[in-house]
Amino acid sequence: MNTNQLNIRICKEEDKEKWISLNREFMAYEIQDAEFWNNTASNSDDKFSQTFEEAINNPELITLFLIEKESQIIGFANIMIIFSVWSHGRALILDDLYIKEEHRGNGMGRMVMEYIEQYGREHGFKRLQFQSEHTNPDAHNFYTKLGYTSESMNFYVRYL
Repeated sequence: MNTNQLNIRICKEEDKEKWISLNREFMAYEIQDAEFWNNTASNSDDKFSQTFEEAINNPELITLFLIEKESQIIGFANIMIIFSVWSHGRALILDDLYIKEEHRGNGMGRMVMEYIEQYGREHGFKRLQFQSEHTNPDAHNFYTKLGYTSESMNFYVRYL
């Protein structure tokens, strides 16, 4: 997607360092609110590099997007692909959406979400779903303003 203000594109191999840097920034932002995500053993440069390579090489499982404004990378979105019995087909999970703080509040997030929704429709996906931590009221307000509804569920995890 290319608008006057924003370019959203799929990551390429040469974007690895930029993607890693943004993911580190995003993790630092998330960890300040909750130690739940603080799995420091998995945050080495080698692990990030491996994760990027695996994602780039498995587009049937995940797509990594970079968000640019005036040729400057200001954020990213990672979307995973699942098969949902409830949706009767393939669905998208927005795993992460991050826009640098100084670029928030001026419609960029809305444009990114509209792009992801359109991408999903064009590629035959039936649903878009995601989680947002209870400790992030700004995200809750943002998604609610865009017309998403919140369902109360518990998220269980065990690192393997």
